[in-house]
Amino acid sequence: MDETEINVTVIEPEYLEPPEDDKLCVQWAEKIRDALKKQEKFRKHIRYARDIVAGLDWKKDPKSDDMLRHRANLIHGTITGMLPNLYAKNPEISVSQISGQKTLKLFCQTLEKILNRYLDEAGLKKQAKSAVRSAMTCSYGVVKVMYYTGGADPLIAKRIDDIQDNLALLEEQARLINDPAKYQEQEAEKQKLEQALAALQEKAEITLDDGLVIDRVMTENILIDPAIIEFEDYQNASWMAQVIPMRVEDARKLFGYKLDGAQAYDDAENDIVNIFRKPTGEIHTSPKDGQKVCVYEIWDKDTQRVYTMVDGLKFWVREPYTPENLGKRWYPFFLLPFQLVDGKFIGPSVFDLTKKLQDEHNDARDKLVEHRGLIKPGYIASSQIKEQDIKRFTDSVMGEVTIIDPEGQPLNQVIQPKTYPPIDPSAYDTSSVRTDWEMVTGLQDAARSTVVKPKTATEAQIMQQSLSARVSEFRDQIEDYLQQIAQYTAEILLQTLTENDVANVMGQHETAVDPATGMPYISKQAYDWPSIPKEQVFDLLEIRIRAGTTGAPDKQEQQEKWLQFLQVVQPMIAQIMQVQMQGLEPTAQINLLKETITRFDDRLEVEDFIPNMLEQVRQQQAQQAAAQQMMMQQQPM
Repeated sequence: MDETEINVTVIEPEYLEPPEDDKLCVQWAEKIRDALKKQEKFRKHIRYARDIVAGLDWKKDPKSDDMLRHRANLIHGTITGMLPNLYAKNPEISVSQISGQKTLKLFCQTLEKILNRYLDEAGLKKQAKSAVRSAMTCSYGVVKVMYYTGGADPLIAKRIDDIQDNLALLEEQARLINDPAKYQEQEAEKQKLEQALAALQEKAEITLDDGLVIDRVMTENILIDPAIIEFEDYQNASWMAQVIPMRVEDARKLFGYKLDGAQAYDDAENDIVNIFRKPTGEIHTSPKDGQKVCVYEIWDKDTQRVYTMVDGLKFWVREPYTPENLGKRWYPFFLLPFQLVDGKFIGPSVFDLTKKLQDEHNDARDKLVEHRGLIKPGYIASSQIKEQDIKRFTDSVMGEVTIIDPEGQPLNQVIQPKTYPPIDPSAYDTSSVRTDWEMVTGLQDAARSTVVKPKTATEAQIMQQSLSARVSEFRDQIEDYLQQIAQYTAEILLQTLTENDVANVMGQHETAVDPATGMPYISKQAYDWPSIPKEQVFDLLEIRIRAGTTGAPDKQEQQEKWLQFLQVVQPMIAQIMQVQMQGLEPTAQINLLKETITRFDDRLEVEDFIPNMLEQVRQQQAQQAAAQQMMMQQQPM
């Protein structure tokens, strides 16, 4: 062979051969297939709903109006209008103690700040809003909450070894090449590999950080044991599985196995969510690079194990394991429904409630536009009138006297305006559609003179935003949903975070120097992290989402509420201080202040508004008594 014709060959990574068939894996494959078959119509409905809400038909010419499905996309507008009222910002999390132990107050404050910090860094707002949109479009939304424990990535080390092997091969080939052009090609390829090697080596030196991870899962990518009938029982399911579409080359690198025989799926029509498409042929062929395979992550509650398999294969691509750092509930999946129906797992979404109403509205509007297109102003003339008279009529200008010979006929019968079918407004009236729309969606309460009374003082802004009971109920569901996520996250953080991790968030203790001894001491405790068993701590704590804190804030309403609060509370504080200055215990006044603050807003800490003048008065009295006693001792007998 001519030395100048040496081709560059890249060494492919060595992947493991498939092991023998696993009987348990085969059994689970049948369960997954059965669940997919039972949910097939629901998955198709999800795809259809998304297409309608998007309002774009990509099969049409992008330059034509036919690409736009609707004259008025009312469903998308409704979802967009509801979302800010339902979820505009992360909720306010409150951690309070169930028991009366005052020693837990600092710990409650610590856990509250830690929770808000980790949930914010994990992108709770982005993922939860996606789940809310999914619930309004696809019946329910899903997020997955996990705590990732960092460490070196084993895949990086494997890629470094592969690149080093390729570099050695290129250097050997370049040494044998005499053709300068081919030599330069080899050198360019060598430099690319050297840069990739340097990047991987730098990345390998960085260990991945620990942290909370919140992922949004597509609704059709979650499979639940078909034995579950009602939605609220999903946490009691025997198993749940997440469907993860993945390129076959990525799956090989991740799991380290050859995936010959895996089922390939065709993403036809650029539909990335349609991963359940049937095989293109009966012959089970291996997927090619660029094609996708379905990875199933199965969470089995009965055995407390997690199994990982690839569709079409009969072995576990990852050894079954029991996950660490879980909360009290087994499943890390959190499902948010839009509406619940008794005895049904899948309830109606905003799309389901309004699809026909949108079609009716757009049909009336389209026909009105067609009717208006028939109206073309003009005149009708008798065939017996002379052409020059018609021209004289059409060419006349303002104020001109036009002379026409009607040949003995009345002029108004010779030339008269054209008539057209009159527009009957009642035939194209959409007010009934709008009324139905408001009833099924719960919007526009003012149009129906509906008043929503807040359940607590902190929900006053819900009423200000004019939402009906139905929309307020969905907000309650969202807040309960977020409360479950917060509870689960708190359970994870109590198991995983060390005192150093907490100190990095809360800051170090504040210290001061004792003037008498000159020794430093802790003047203020910055945080408190429990040393008692975590299970015992949760029996003493309650984690809540403060009602109405996820909606869009109304600054004007908040300012007015605060002014009312000051007018009532300030005189009460002054009264408490006056009683304390007299050396008395203002128990009744303090209890009244606590109840007043709670009625105004339970987000406020009552202790922050109660002055502690009684202790100062007692210290002053003690100092005066000591001074008087000293003076009496100094007087001569």
